[in-house]
Amino acid sequence: MLIAVRLRFTRPATGFRRRSFAFGAIALALAFVLPAAIGQSPAHRPFDPQRARSASFRAVNHLRGPAPAAARQLDRLIAQAEVVTADERTAPVWEQVPGRVEVSWSRALALARTAVAAVRRRESQVAERWRETAEDVGPDVRRALEESNEAGVGRREIAAARQAALKWEVAEHFARAKQFDRALVEAQAARAFADVVHASFDSLHSRFGEPKNRALWRRLVNETVAQSRIDRSTALIVDKLNRKLHVYVTGKRVETFTAELGSKGLRRKLHSGDQATPEGRYRVTEVRGPGRTNFYKALLLDYPNAEDRARYAHGKQTGQVPLRAGIGSLIEIHGDGGQGRDWTDGCVALNDRDMDKVFARARVGTAVTIVGTF
Repeated sequence: MLIAVRLRFTRPATGFRRRSFAFGAIALALAFVLPAAIGQSPAHRPFDPQRARSASFRAVNHLRGPAPAAARQLDRLIAQAEVVTADERTAPVWEQVPGRVEVSWSRALALARTAVAAVRRRESQVAERWRETAEDVGPDVRRALEESNEAGVGRREIAAARQAALKWEVAEHFARAKQFDRALVEAQAARAFADVVHASFDSLHSRFGEPKNRALWRRLVNETVAQSRIDRSTALIVDKLNRKLHVYVTGKRVETFTAELGSKGLRRKLHSGDQATPEGRYRVTEVRGPGRTNFYKALLLDYPNAEDRARYAHGKQTGQVPLRAGIGSLIEIHGDGGQGRDWTDGCVALNDRDMDKVFARARVGTAVTIVGTF
């Protein structure tokens, strides 16, 4: 009887334990089987914090230079994600929060993607700006170097041309290193120096385009050529701007030679030492053969004439001529030219072969007209 009663009261308890055990076994199976089944699908692969960590660190390293604020913000998100990852790894199973690690690293990755994309867009824009700038500044600097060799360009402009070339060289160096921001800064500096040269060059050449000057020079040339025709004589015409010496015989041009001027030859000559080549109508006063000149052969001109003296006096009155500067003399057409640059103290230089030809045609009294251009 007692045995029967005990059995009757203990069976429910045994059944309950069996049911609890079965339920736990099923739950445990689901806990292992379902994630494994989900993991087999490409769309639900387990989150890999190591890959997220590597990508975030690469992004931070890329951002430190061009975007330091974004790099600092990303550093904070990475630190937070590391803390969450460590917490989840060490927490008991029942305290772990599914997806918490993934969310924390996703924040860092989202910022990394956005910030890196912004940096790359900006880098692309700066690189394009460099390409556009280089197309303009490179030729601009080369032109400044050529202009700095022009007769009449001063020391300041020559120094500016050299600085422009130096800055441009540095800009190209930075561009080759993909440092386009720094390349643009140096390119702008090169352009500023080149502009100094351009301004001086344009000012120097502006008078060659003035109608009043061109009309005067044309008149002087026409008068000289006409007199050559009447006298059936030889006349020499020097075109300063084009660096040419033309030989006319009986009013007809028979030869043209390349000429070199004073080192500031394109300027109007005002006084001695200004290294400018004079302009006006002159005559040969002396024919100097070898041994009578330091420059192979020479034709001495009657500079200064009356107009030169008037110009000199006006320069004194207006302060254009230094107080102690004289008017100058010893302007010649001579040899030793062919240097490819303007180098004399105001004379006109030809190479020796051309000087021989001019020398053979000239004599005392030969007309020589020097003009800006015609």
